[in-house]
Amino acid sequence: MKIRYVPALDLEERVKKIVRLIGLTYIDVDKVKCVRSYGSKSDAYARIHGVSRAFLTGLRMKPHYVIEFVSENFDNLSEDEKDKIIIHELLHIPKTFSGNLLPHGKSKIDREVKVLFQILRERKAPDNIF
Repeated sequence: MKIRYVPALDLEERVKKIVRLIGLTYIDVDKVKCVRSYGSKSDAYARIHGVSRAFLTGLRMKPHYVIEFVSENFDNLSEDEKDKIIIHELLHIPKTFSGNLLPHGKSKIDREVKVLFQILRERKAPDNIF
């Protein structure tokens, strides 16, 4: 089966809210797009894709990122787990917003996710459901 990608505007709005609430001010949310993939055999819940510097330079584009949400694995998660995964993917974006991606090892992403998720819970109004 071929993997199919569909724009996920609902998740783009959720990403924007999370970025604003947890203060990731270096992220240009207008240049972070989201898609749902269907038909993947991956165990991943989500993946973030950057664009190489050569590609950006050649096309005279500013850096962009795409977060792919693997529908089969992501869509049935609890809202809290979805938020944690979104935060995790956002933490792969370097503070330079260069189009590159930060690896898991150097940035201690899992520990940062816990801290930022707690901040999100504190700042999110009780009735503010994404």
